[in-house]
Amino acid sequence: MQQWAPEAWAENFDNVGLLIGDPNLPINKVLVALDATDDVIHEAVANRYNCIITHHPLTYNPLKRVTTDDAIGRKILTLAKNDICLYAAHTNLDKAPGGVNDCLAHKLGILNTVPMAVDTANHHNGSTIGIGRIGELPKVITLLELSEIVKKTLNLSDIRYIGNLHTKIKKVAVCGGSGMSFWQEAKGCDVYITGDVKYSDALAVLDAGMCILDITHYGGENIIVEAIVKKLSDIAIRDAVDIEIHATAVNGQIFHSI
Repeated sequence: MQQWAPEAWAENFDNVGLLIGDPNLPINKVLVALDATDDVIHEAVANRYNCIITHHPLTYNPLKRVTTDDAIGRKILTLAKNDICLYAAHTNLDKAPGGVNDCLAHKLGILNTVPMAVDTANHHNGSTIGIGRIGELPKVITLLELSEIVKKTLNLSDIRYIGNLHTKIKKVAVCGGSGMSFWQEAKGCDVYITGDVKYSDALAVLDAGMCILDITHYGGENIIVEAIVKKLSDIAIRDAVDIEIHATAVNGQIFHSI
């Protein structure tokens, strides 16, 4: 994981790497999830996993106490009691080649991608890295047609949009998770595909002449779970390492439609 997404690539606010556990603990069974929710942790305990890899950190802030009176404390204590390590790769994996945003762009058929919000302090083999991707669709389609592709590809029952459904779309920006703080980096694109879209930000994007497809935070990032499983499984097979790596069976989408 550190070779793929070095911890140094993470944003300053972030909390990545081995967050809980003994770095010398032998690992033979790994569970991969977007978040270390109670359900994911229970799944790990019940099925005797000894490591969980998540995209989101369990906490971003220093803890003053770890007790069962607090949700984070209960999770930490449960993990420790069951000798389960927790490793997180967040904004470093957002930026990494083959990480969250490359996976999202690839699944949606976006071509000729480049980083959107470039990390000027870090590079990968001489190339720029950054959060989000900007690229092009194979052909011009309408926002409505693109929304149907996005829904089907990401298995979304519905999708929020901003703009005119008949708008012609060619140049696309994507950012998995919560991407509205980077929307100005997408200026000049026909549409910005991201999650956690706020009303005031949406107005600003409209004024800039762009459309938005809001795919939810979960919808834009859960794709990385299978990517982590495949990446690590391939390495384990290559290096003849006896280890099981599985995606969680828990559906972590907390927003639902009625």
